[in-house]
Amino acid sequence: MAKRTTGKALLGRGLSNARGIIDVVFRGQSPEFKALWVIIVFMALFGLLMVYSSSYVDSVVKTSGPFGEMRSQLFGMGGGAIAMIWFAYLKPEASRRLGPWIAAGFMGAQLAVLFTPLGIAVNGNRNWLNLGIATLQPSEFLKIAMIMMVASFVVGNRTYEKHEPQFWYGPISVFAILFVFVGLFSKDMGTVIVMAVILFGMFFLGGLPNQFMKWVLAAGVGGILLMFALGGSRRGRIMAWMFPDAPDPSQYNWQADHGKWAFAAGGLFGVGPGNSKMKWSWIPEAQNDFIFAIIGEEYGLIGALTVIALFVFLGITLLRIARKTADQYERLFIYGVTFWIIGQAFINISVVLTMLPVLGVNLPMISSGGTSMVATLMALGMVMGIERKNHAGPKLRVVRGNR
Repeated sequence: MAKRTTGKALLGRGLSNARGIIDVVFRGQSPEFKALWVIIVFMALFGLLMVYSSSYVDSVVKTSGPFGEMRSQLFGMGGGAIAMIWFAYLKPEASRRLGPWIAAGFMGAQLAVLFTPLGIAVNGNRNWLNLGIATLQPSEFLKIAMIMMVASFVVGNRTYEKHEPQFWYGPISVFAILFVFVGLFSKDMGTVIVMAVILFGMFFLGGLPNQFMKWVLAAGVGGILLMFALGGSRRGRIMAWMFPDAPDPSQYNWQADHGKWAFAAGGLFGVGPGNSKMKWSWIPEAQNDFIFAIIGEEYGLIGALTVIALFVFLGITLLRIARKTADQYERLFIYGVTFWIIGQAFINISVVLTMLPVLGVNLPMISSGGTSMVATLMALGMVMGIERKNHAGPKLRVVRGNR
């Protein structure tokens, strides 16, 4: 009679398999892989600390406890860590084959946001899916899908040459569809601008001729102007940014003004961890778009520059990995992820410093947002999988050569 497998035995087997996967992923990796891992861990943990500090007051008011946002961030970090390790374990070819499924799945989720009662609006953007126990923002995963689809179109097109306009119809169509459903229908201008940065960066590095680039840029500017013309609050924020001294009865500049005052209060070394005054309901949603202002207030210019330096090091590490990646699709994918994370960080910091109007873009791996954390770590896990392949490649060739 066969022995019945107990729950304890299954748990033990699962933990053993998980340890095996982690061992395979992290043992004997390249300096770039290790640097990427250290930066991710440091930024995620620092982000968790800042989410707790910046959301403490709002969490007490809304949930009668200080850990509401921090708890959600921990769930996002846990889910993101699992996704990152899994995709770092997978071969890049396997991740690539999942691209169409990722695109179809999260495009379906975005349609559910727009056309079913499960979709909910937050601050004027209908961009969240209510799953009961949690909310999901499909557009964050659509960034990954767009990068994978654009890279596939650019590398896999054998019908036309790059100097022919038809070569670029596929990638442009991908962005056009996302612009309609994320920008016009969901009214999420910030996400569309980040996607545009990704697209232009991938086009530039993918070999788009200069004579076509100006038309793509013109179309991008035209799309942003269309969103500006159609959206009341978006138009108000942009006008308030362009004319900061004009009357502002709707208080569109409230966040930006208080963000500047937070930096002014922080000075060189800051007022100290947890001692921010602006998080006491002076900056709405301080743990999200304006968490960089709280960093500047609590840790001063030194802390703000440290965060910027972390993103610079992250960008350099990603570019170093891309440079030694032989496969064209994988290299273009890494470029897309780099433009996404570094471009989004630049936009967020520029908004806080009033260099751009308020766009609703968070600071990757630092701002509150479980979906954003999972999507970002998932994409970085795919990059880690590519770097594992890069590091193993020469060793495999040596072994084969000795046979």
